Amino acid sequence: MIDKSRQDFPVTRKLVYMNNGSIAPTPLSTIKACTDFMLKCSEDGPDAPITHEYISSVLKEARIRISHMINSKPEEIVFAQSTTDGINRVAGGLDWKKGGSIVVLDRKLEHIANYLPWLRIARENKVVKLIELKAVGENSFDISSLDGILSEHNAGGTRLVSISHALFGTGAIMPLEEVGSITHQRGALFCVDAAQTVGSVPVDVQKIGCDFMAFPAFKWTCGPTGIGVFYCRSKSSDLINPLIIGGESAALSDQQVIAPMEMPQRLEAGFRNYPGVAGLESSLRYILRLGIQNIRKKNMKVAEVLRAEISKTPGIKLHGPMDETLRTSIVSFSSSSEDSETIVKKLERDSIIFAERTAGGFKVVRASPHFFNSEEEASKAAEYIKNIVR
Repeated sequence: MIDKSRQDFPVTRKLVYMNNGSIAPTPLSTIKACTDFMLKCSEDGPDAPITHEYISSVLKEARIRISHMINSKPEEIVFAQSTTDGINRVAGGLDWKKGGSIVVLDRKLEHIANYLPWLRIARENKVVKLIELKAVGENSFDISSLDGILSEHNAGGTRLVSISHALFGTGAIMPLEEVGSITHQRGALFCVDAAQTVGSVPVDVQKIGCDFMAFPAFKWTCGPTGIGVFYCRSKSSDLINPLIIGGESAALSDQQVIAPMEMPQRLEAGFRNYPGVAGLESSLRYILRLGIQNIRKKNMKVAEVLRAEISKTPGIKLHGPMDETLRTSIVSFSSSSEDSETIVKKLERDSIIFAERTAGGFKVVRASPHFFNSEEEASKAAEYIKNIVR
């Protein structure tokens, strides 16, 4: 079934598209789900009672699909705009008045979307301290220092650790279960940026032990842009003060008392991107039907062909863990003869789409193959890379 998926992605007829770690293409069934949603709302009347019931059913189904994928409760799923939106809901929603510390990955490793919100909080609240976990090479950090950091900075109010599940530059998977255990033992909250994992590797919020998690629809779940997911653990939801409030998230009594609704509506003021949710629900059905383990197996096969072929090219340096169990399908490399930007542009001229990113502070070329990519495409891309850098 997974090998036949190429026909569902029109991009495969035109490009070798291996930039799914940025934005993945959507399958035809997802495109149809978005247009079918719009058409139905238009036919039945966008503000008709039957349309309201239809929208509610779409939201319910999408929450159920997501909860199955990450092992959460449906009511713990909040529809956001993106990963950035979800992280900012935590950063802006927690009470930092009493101070404390925020622990993040070294800036050389972490994506800026999971760094800037915490940096701003620390700069705006002088009682809050931002602490970076020291990088160990380009694929890891000093986890042995985490317990000491949390112990040393135990004074103050809410404290939090925020880490990406997999590094955007190399695909290295972080030891989140260990981080979650240490974090909760020290009474801190745990936030996860799962932009590079959900949809391509198994993700279990119960095993990770995180309080919050954010990821977009438009990367590895192959959903539409403009829609994302914010997981908010039930036990931690009262700690988040909604950034916005409206009729969809709270009620007002005759005595002017504001009564917030139950989760997840409490954090969903205003209309959602409903066509996007319909598309996401369709993409999730597609992904779950293929199976996450099957997707990971296929992704890693393509990645291994690419790694093996380009490693034979003189002057090429591969980045990322050697052990494939410690990384996603992201393949990053640099060349001693050509800069990363030039390689990406030359590949694009040959209809091969990679991306330039950073790994450990250095520029690299990043390929991020997904299940609709083939081993033949990986070999083709490697041959073009060989011709560019020789």
